[in-house]
Amino acid sequence: MVASGTQPNVVTLVSILPACATLKFLDLGKLIHGCGIKVGVDSDMALMNALIAFYGKCGNLDTARSLFKGMVVRNLVLWNAMIAAYEQNNAGTDAIKLFRRMQTENVEYDYITIVSLISACASLGALNTGRWLHELARMKGFGTNASVTNALIDMYAKCGNIDLAKNVFQGLPHKSVVSWTSIIGACASHGHGDDALMLFSMMKEQGTKPNSFTFTAVLTACRHAGLVEEGRKHFESMIKDHSISPGIEHYACMVDLLGCAGCLLEAYKFIETMPVEPAAGVWGALLSACRIHGNVELAELVVARLSRLDTQTVTSYVLISNIYAEASRWEDEARLRNLMRKKLLKKLPGQSSVEVN
Repeated sequence: MVASGTQPNVVTLVSILPACATLKFLDLGKLIHGCGIKVGVDSDMALMNALIAFYGKCGNLDTARSLFKGMVVRNLVLWNAMIAAYEQNNAGTDAIKLFRRMQTENVEYDYITIVSLISACASLGALNTGRWLHELARMKGFGTNASVTNALIDMYAKCGNIDLAKNVFQGLPHKSVVSWTSIIGACASHGHGDDALMLFSMMKEQGTKPNSFTFTAVLTACRHAGLVEEGRKHFESMIKDHSISPGIEHYACMVDLLGCAGCLLEAYKFIETMPVEPAAGVWGALLSACRIHGNVELAELVVARLSRLDTQTVTSYVLISNIYAEASRWEDEARLRNLMRKKLLKKLPGQSSVEVN
């Protein structure tokens, strides 16, 4: 289009940006931004909304913030795009600050605003703020909106309050597959495997068909509860009864389940029979199980397979090194540590944040 000499209009530019955001085509999005400046529509509200959303999804938060600050007039979509950009880039505190500014400026919010903010609270572990947002949603009349309630279930679970997550779910007049999956996953993440499986049975009894994400939550529940037979049954049912092809996440759950239960050889054979190339995460799950059960020989086999995939990570080196140390194989441990130093590998400390009061 551009090569033929035809100048794009706002509608054209706005329609292309979401695809660029989904595909993370940052350079192409910047080119579209430049086209907007060239044809003089760079202050158009619709284009600014799309650009802020694009830069946010591509991880370019500074540019998104700069565009937002440069707009003299801001509509709700623009505010929502900036709040979402903060949430998507682990800047939940900034998202909440911006919302408070919205309130100060008497800007009306909608359920989309609340969903982004609740997701930010989930990442921050900000239970008190999440409960406040829940109340605001109720006052506004969208407390039972599907997107809001699913976000609330996830937030309460991640903030450690499974009872509140269950209360939200039980209050839903209509329960979708997403709602069922959210509460099953919430129970699974808190080690309530029996509750998760009971909910899964209720879901099917009420005629809701599970999807791929549901089975990930179910298998995770089996893993946390150590229910090997249940896990096998649901994995097979996913394929035979629901015609869902297992993804890497399902295989990883099964390997983790078998490995933690001490069925290490079965887990290894399970990986060997996978119809797709096992990802490093699948082998990593087995390697972790080898450490738990002190199986040095199998751990060495796993590391050899990772080496063939050329995906040996810092974590895998640290795991096998610890396995050697725990088995008092000091020469092997020293050899591996030396290899790690040669490869300039470093184990980086993790970071986390929680809400205080």
